[in-house]
Order: sequence, then C-alpha cells, then structure tokens
Amino acid sequence: MTKKIKVLVFPCGAENAIEIHQALRHSVHVELYGASSVDDHGRFAFERYFGDLPNIRDPRFDDVFATLIDQLGIDVVFATHDTVIEYLAARTDRWNAYIVNGDAHSTALTRRKSLTYAHFADTTWAPKVFATPDEVTEWPAIVKPDLGQGAQGVTLVRSREEAQLALDAVSEPVLVEYLPGEELTVDCFTDRHGRLLWTGPRTRERTRGGIAMRSRHIEPSPEIAGIAGEINARVRMRGPWFFQIKADARGQWKLLEVSCRVAGTMVAQRAKGINLPLMAVQDYMERDLLTLPNPHVALVERCIVTRARLDCEYDTVYVDLDETLIIDGFAVPQTMAFLYQSIAAGKKIVLLTRHRYDVGQTLASARIDIAIFDRIVVLRDDESKASYVTPGSIFIDNHFPERLAVAKACAVPVLDVDAVDFLMR
Repeated sequence: MTKKIKVLVFPCGAENAIEIHQALRHSVHVELYGASSVDDHGRFAFERYFGDLPNIRDPRFDDVFATLIDQLGIDVVFATHDTVIEYLAARTDRWNAYIVNGDAHSTALTRRKSLTYAHFADTTWAPKVFATPDEVTEWPAIVKPDLGQGAQGVTLVRSREEAQLALDAVSEPVLVEYLPGEELTVDCFTDRHGRLLWTGPRTRERTRGGIAMRSRHIEPSPEIAGIAGEINARVRMRGPWFFQIKADARGQWKLLEVSCRVAGTMVAQRAKGINLPLMAVQDYMERDLLTLPNPHVALVERCIVTRARLDCEYDTVYVDLDETLIIDGFAVPQTMAFLYQSIAAGKKIVLLTRHRYDVGQTLASARIDIAIFDRIVVLRDDESKASYVTPGSIFIDNHFPERLAVAKACAVPVLDVDAVDFLMR
C-alpha cells in the first residue's frame, strides 16, 4: 500500500471541519490531524489533535504553524475559515504543505464581497452595488459586511436614513440591492486540470447560525450551471468550493458570495455519494476522478448528527470484508452497527469478498461472529461482484471501481464506508 497522505484540518472545531473529519476518517489513503487556536469540539473529534496554536494575528503564528507542519510531516492542509485560508494562501512559501484551494489571488478575491462583485460586474448575475444611499433607486436595500459570511451582520434598510445608520454601524460595509427570492448554495469541485467536476445546488430550507440544517438537492439548471462555469473560468480553483445565490424580484439568480473552502453543509453532497474532501485528497494524489451520485438521496436533515434517506426498498445488504468491515485488523464500528440494525429489520446479510486468507479465521481474529452472515461468497480475482448482487439490495464497499461496476450493472444503491453513518437510526 502506498504511503498515507497526512492531512491537517485547521481550525478543526467548526461544522465544516467536523464534516472534513467525517469525510476522511475511514479513508485508507489518509492519516488525519486536527489543530485549533481555541479549545473546541475538534479535541473530541480528532484522534490526533493539537490545540493552543496562536491566532493567525499573533506574530508567533507563522513559526509555530510551520514547525507543526514539519514535525508531523503534513502533506495537505484544509483551512476551514475564509480569513484563515486567505492568510495561509498568501504565505505558501512558509508552509511545506499543499493548501487545498489555496490560490492567493482567488482567496483574496473571494474573501471580500466588494472585490467579488466588481470582478463579475459585467455579468447578468452580479448584484447591483451602490456607493452611497443616494444611488439606491428602489427600497428596501441590504447593508452587509464586506468580510462577512453566513448572513452575519446583514441588515435590511428601507430608506436613505436607515441605510446611512447601518453603514455607519458596520465595519467596511457594502450596500447592495435587496433580493427577496429563494436562496441556494451550490457546492462545486474543480480538479487540478481546472475541470469543474461537480456542481451541486441545494436549498437552504432551515438555517441556524448561517448553516443550512435542512437541504434538498436540486438539479443544476442551465442558468446555475452557467454561473458555476463562469466562476470556475474566471477564478482559479482547485478542490471543493461553493457559491451562494438568491433570486431577485423577477426570479433571476444573483450572486451573494463565493468561497474557496469546504462549506458546513457540504455534508449534503457526501450523503448523495459525492465526498468532496476525499476528492481533494485524491486530486492531490494526481488521480483522475469520476463522480457517482446516489440518485436515491434527495433530502438531508441536520441536527447533532446527519442522516440520509434511501428512496428505495431493499431486503439484502451485500458488504465487502477488507477495508470495509475490517480495517487494520479491527472491525469498523459503524459498519458493524449498520449490519446489526439491518438484521433487526429483517434484512439478509451477504459477505462478498476477494479475501485471500481463511475468512472464518479473519473474522474470528476481529471478533466478528460468522453467524451474522446469511451467506459468504469468496470470489476469484477474475470474477465481478456485480455478478452476485441481486435486485432489491444495497452494496457496501470501500473500493470505487467495485461500486462503479455494481452501480452500472445492477442499478442498486452503492455506498462507501463513510456513507454507512447516514443510514443509521
């Protein structure tokens, strides 16, 4: 097996950092680390956690962070805050690691709404920006921070006087047109060749603290796909990124913001089978990527945990052994929990494996009772797992080519190890 990629998430306690953790924790390609400047949930989520780093505004930060990168041998860094990614991207010569989507010009451009709107001012989907309240032709309007995110600090103003008060109260404000329509987040992925591999619009039906807690997947319309394509063509991206749009009074989409980081509710894409953080690691490894979305997942509801719903009935669970049921000689708790849940629901469990050793002995070494399985099938190297998977089933396997073959031949839901959590009750 090739050397694992050492991935650092910083800061590692926010919603999007926990999503990166969930997306990568079962990958056989990744050794995962977390670091933060404040004591937060990252300490509980990351097995390899480093706290008490200086804030990026602290003169000591650069030396401390560079030392941490070197001591751990970090290959890849996910920066989870817009200001942090802009800071790290501007100093890539200081860190001996790859910053995901860390182009200095792109992170600086997208960090400020004023720069973003000016960059796309020649498009039909850029919002109207007013230099002063006197330029506003139709009220109400919106005042918001140039460096804000997650709808923080946004004020609806209904007159020139209200606008001036809001402008005076906000540090580095932007005055823009009011958009009364629906709001969408569009999660995207661009590979190392500049190809836009994924465009995934999702609704924001219920939000908390600027984070979407209920999202419904929708197909990208030609208008949305065109906006995504133009952003990708005019801003250098590599890895996961997202933009937010809102409809004006005529129903036309207008841009709210663009960000070069993983979004907190990008988990909605992973529930659909599109693991954007893992794709970033695979892209770093210079692998050419395909996407295999699960058409049966339409709605994601968030609370403390994230769950997904399969819009299909199944009576059998086919599960792989190596790196799916057992990793490094130990049973994977989430996979085991799902199998027991499935047994309780009356599902049949079939072990489908190419394991080269005695399957019974391997299961016993991992303390897995062989009686869990209704059937065990050991395949030859020249056999396809798709030949054994029946209709009305689901297929769990960590290996993408196996999932792709089963999805194409059998038209049943296929899941990676990380996706099993979504189906737990």
